[in-house]
Amino acid sequence: MDISVAYTARRQPPRALEERSWPADSWRPSGRASAGAWLPPASFTDFYNLFIGSSAEVREKFKHTEFARQTRILSDSLYIMAVAAESTGEGVAWKELDRLAARHAHSDLDVRPAHYDTWLECLLEAARQHDPEFSADVEDAWRKTLAPGIERLRSQY
Repeated sequence: MDISVAYTARRQPPRALEERSWPADSWRPSGRASAGAWLPPASFTDFYNLFIGSSAEVREKFKHTEFARQTRILSDSLYIMAVAAESTGEGVAWKELDRLAARHAHSDLDVRPAHYDTWLECLLEAARQHDPEFSADVEDAWRKTLAPGIERLRSQY
């Protein structure tokens, strides 16, 4: 299944990353997510192709999805997770994560905790394919940045 997605950039690179020549429409994680880490728009398409291709169960959950909208949601969610990773457990980003967790919980979208492992691996694979500066350090930074948010989502299943 090939997915066409639209993406509008709304992020600015963190100060430490300003020297890098960023594509105008890419997504850049903040703070802990390391210099060199970024996701161009094509990586979102590849991410969803990888994720949807990972299992029939995941494919079923996305069968009626409007992917231009879903890509914006993913971008916003990544930003929220990066901000949350840099803040205390009770900040605005954490409240937004709680809202996302409620939406993804068993009582709503029913995203099983194990799906987050697949989600992360597909996201990292898309980043690996599209970021020429992807490295073990960048992968580690992504994992460390996203881990607190993923755990918050899992904990509220």
